[in-house]
Amino acid sequence: MTPVVPPAPRRRTDDDLPACVAVLRAVHDTDRYPSTWPADPVAFLSPPGLVTALVVTAGGRGAGHAALLTDDHEPRALRLTRVFVDPAVRRAGHARALLDGITAELAARGRDGVLDVVESVPAERLYRSVGWLRTGTAPAGWRFPDGREPVATLYRLPVTQRRKGDDAAR
Repeated sequence: MTPVVPPAPRRRTDDDLPACVAVLRAVHDTDRYPSTWPADPVAFLSPPGLVTALVVTAGGRGAGHAALLTDDHEPRALRLTRVFVDPAVRRAGHARALLDGITAELAARGRDGVLDVVESVPAERLYRSVGWLRTGTAPAGWRFPDGREPVATLYRLPVTQRRKGDDAAR
């Protein structure tokens, strides 16, 4: 069997939003992400502070999404959020392709990446495998539908430090 090679991620356009909402619905139904379905899923995918969003496709249709936001608490970093891949195409490299695209976006902007992960061991393994470093834990700042406040694991992708280190090694 020939392995599926996901296309390179590209910047999301407004035309991509219906497919992104459909994939988000499939992810919600499978994984409960987001934990509560948003009243306006398009607004959920385009939150305040959006810098850019990337999509990846499979078979000509939307298969994954990732976004970068400004972060008031981390002015020299951008926050990775709204990362998801269609359950029907998982384990075929789409998430890794999105993260590679995000790394390129961060490097182009000269910013580190920050993110928080709640209760997702597979996602955490993937983030660590592409260079994200665990920096701690903190209350997530929101609640599950059952009222519990989850603990978020915090990560940083030190793109600017990596670049400085790479330059020094030359």
